[in-house]
Amino acid sequence: MASHSHARVTRRRFLGTITAAGFAAAASGWVPGATGEASAAPALRRGGTLRIAEIGEPLTLDTTATTADLTSTITLPVFEELLAFDRNWRIQPALASGFTVSKDGLTYTFTLRAGVPFHNGKTLTADDVVASLNRWGKVSPRGPSVYQHVSAVTGAGNTVTVKLKEPFAPLPAFLALPNGAAAIMPKEIVDAAGTQPLKQFVGTGPYKFVEWAPDRYVHLSRFDQYAARTEPSDGYAGRRDALADDVFYYPVSQVATRIAGVQSGDYDIADGINQDAYTQLARDPRVDVGIIRGSFLTFFFNKKQGMMTSEKLRQAIAVALDMQPILQATFGNPALYTVDASIYPKGTPWYTEAGAAAYDPHNVDQAKRLAREAGYAGQPIRWLTTQQYDYMFKSTVVASAQLQQAGFKVDMQVMDWASVLDHRNKPADWDMFVTSHGFVPDPALITVFSSAYPGWWDSSDKNALFGQFTAESDQAKRTQLWAKLQALMYQEAPIVRPGGFNLLELSRKGLPGFRASYWIVPWNVQAAR
Repeated sequence: MASHSHARVTRRRFLGTITAAGFAAAASGWVPGATGEASAAPALRRGGTLRIAEIGEPLTLDTTATTADLTSTITLPVFEELLAFDRNWRIQPALASGFTVSKDGLTYTFTLRAGVPFHNGKTLTADDVVASLNRWGKVSPRGPSVYQHVSAVTGAGNTVTVKLKEPFAPLPAFLALPNGAAAIMPKEIVDAAGTQPLKQFVGTGPYKFVEWAPDRYVHLSRFDQYAARTEPSDGYAGRRDALADDVFYYPVSQVATRIAGVQSGDYDIADGINQDAYTQLARDPRVDVGIIRGSFLTFFFNKKQGMMTSEKLRQAIAVALDMQPILQATFGNPALYTVDASIYPKGTPWYTEAGAAAYDPHNVDQAKRLAREAGYAGQPIRWLTTQQYDYMFKSTVVASAQLQQAGFKVDMQVMDWASVLDHRNKPADWDMFVTSHGFVPDPALITVFSSAYPGWWDSSDKNALFGQFTAESDQAKRTQLWAKLQALMYQEAPIVRPGGFNLLELSRKGLPGFRASYWIVPWNVQAAR
């Protein structure tokens, strides 16, 4: 494992802190999504335009500052990180050519690839990486979870050194994840933005930003000077070949319109397809349906301000809900959802039923008693939701009806997804919001465990246990600590997790080079003329 290696880590041994997890997932036959194949891409022609229908308008294109998947998807081909995940969620090099870790686990030294250009013509330097990582540590919902362990990030020549106060085993996984990403940008752009939103979107990726026309499209074009890796494409890692001349992301809020657009040929790919359409679409000769496994539905509580600061009231709501009807009404096909307590699916190293007794008791009398003890007196629970993600809206409707039957008053506030993202950052605006979480290879990456993520779970017990978990490098011990963390999550109820589910992506039939993935991969895909 990289955390115990003195040698320079190359592609062959670039497996990071999750080697055991990655190999176990692969060995079990369970692969979280179809993010590409570990083989050379076929010879595909260049040219044309790739057209992607997304669920709506992004709130921001500052990929570092948000964990919104819509932003991560659109900016994925623009910005790159030091590291990347392959299709089995093993860590591979990206902008870094390798790294070493000291014996005590306190010093990570990254060697940068030489001659990598930014979209503005500047060549990547260690100063750019240092500035980008330091901004990530301040503005990303994920970065502060890392930077509380960081004493200094420095650069010299072609190396960047991260010095830690104590061991933090998931560091490489955090640096590889393209969500709330530790994206590398030119230092002068980072400095100009500071902790405010980015004004320029300049990365090193295979596509460069051209234009964001609000409510119309985001336009990217091929970066002809892109410094591609030479390894075969493999998930988010390896060679990224910008085959299409241009990529357009269109905000299409109605799922039926997204589906019809792919069926008619107006779009090549559509994101966020409703699960109850699966059976019909699987028989449609015009399209391919990609299944992306490993997500889970979440109802977040506001633990910073308002009524949901009461743990007993959060527990009351969790006890009042009946998960099977919520999942059945939301996802329809039982093959597309799971009713169990484990955040991680069976077949993965992190699977555990710890905390299962508190997962789905569905006891209305107990819920009413807990609500009374919490001092609840019929105040409206402000629940943010959206129709742009079909499953979010359906699950909120069913869960709200269950809560009302248990004596709670729910103020369901339906808005576009960008507005949900805006309001959930403001503690005074809400009590609950609905979202989901995709598969991540290390539990430290799950957003609920970050005290900076909206919902703000910042209990002393969680922080202490999470600190033990992230400091531990032994996989067996980490597995035991993870079970305790999951149990604590059910006990303190920072969220309600109704269950797991599979996402669907739609593409035109036989789209050359395309593989369904959690964040859509547009490189190595042959566009229509």
